[in-house]
Amino acid sequence: MSLPQVLVADTFKQVFIASGTDPSVIVASILDGAGTIVSSGAGVNSLNGHFYRNVVSGVSTPGYYVSQWDATIAGLPYKRRKRFQAILNEVD
Repeated sequence: MSLPQVLVADTFKQVFIASGTDPSVIVASILDGAGTIVSSGAGVNSLNGHFYRNVVSGVSTPGYYVSQWDATIAGLPYKRRKRFQAILNEVD
């Protein structure tokens, strides 16, 4: 299974879909390989349970990262994580 890839210093979107109840608190973060937060911000509600965050220059070096959502839904904590790889744009 291959990992999703993004370009270093590129803009990409984090997405969270809630089924049922919308979160009362929702934060999106990017973590580096050591688990350190390199970027974070509040999720934007685009209605119908869909939340997003545009990450502008979220990663500055090639490597493996984690896209993480932390949400509170009906008083309960939720965490969603997805690993991805940041790569350099190769020019021939």
